[in-house]
Amino acid sequence: MLKQLEVFMIAALFILLTAIILIIHTTQREQEFKQHNQHIQKTTVHGAAYAISLQLQNKQRHIRLFLNEHSPLLIQLTQQPNNENIANDIKKRLQNRFPDFFTYTLSDAKGIPLLFDIDSLVGDICQRDLSNFAHLVQKSRRSLQNNVFIHPKHEHYHYDIMIPIPTTPNGVGMNIFFISFHLQEIADSLKTHEIPGQQLMLVKKSEPALIEVTSKGARDKLTREHHLNKEELSLIRASENIPNSDWRLINLPNTDFEKKYLHKLWQEAFIILGIVTFALIILIMVLITIAKKESN
Repeated sequence: MLKQLEVFMIAALFILLTAIILIIHTTQREQEFKQHNQHIQKTTVHGAAYAISLQLQNKQRHIRLFLNEHSPLLIQLTQQPNNENIANDIKKRLQNRFPDFFTYTLSDAKGIPLLFDIDSLVGDICQRDLSNFAHLVQKSRRSLQNNVFIHPKHEHYHYDIMIPIPTTPNGVGMNIFFISFHLQEIADSLKTHEIPGQQLMLVKKSEPALIEVTSKGARDKLTREHHLNKEELSLIRASENIPNSDWRLINLPNTDFEKKYLHKLWQEAFIILGIVTFALIILIMVLITIAKKESN
């Protein structure tokens, strides 16, 4: 009986040591996963933020190239703002140059639109932003860029870029060229950088809980609430501001994805412990059987 008791104690001690080793190892794996996940979040955000920043910079550069290329046509439009043929000609050229083009207009130095908005696409927020930009341009002689953010227009959420242009060939006078773009290219950039278990979002810097763009598109395409709740805000570990915009890129982790992975880690540990325990029980039973046969 003493020998059997010793065998049971040794087996129990072995199981206990195995359990301790598995707990330490699984806890370590859990911490490594969390650290790695946080590193991936930051790397993903940085990469996506750089891509979107580059998109906006390239958009600015291509618009300026377009304006330089078609300067005589734009000056004609400045002098004849009611000429629909010129206005439509510029619109077609913009559509050919920019696949995500939405609409455009021209304003005077005070931000008052000079073109008749046939489709009523330049809304109140656009006009207010245009007026604010015109005011900044008048106050500063430096080359300015407007802060990009979403302008909500029913079924046509978009963002705007504004650039001062001369009104005459010799550069005297100033108007503002105003052009709007759809957000699908921005959404595609988020989709390209997004990985399982994480969701990239552009939120408004001036209103951090307001979602602007996700990989599915602008917030009018969302099937959820347009504002992040307190719990979601507390989960954000990685974010980066987008230059020359009112946007901040955040990475919202999927807590269910993380919980499932951690649950799987502990499940593996319990399975290993179960296998070791079962193997020891079989071994003990075999040893006891052998011992009984020898005693007989």
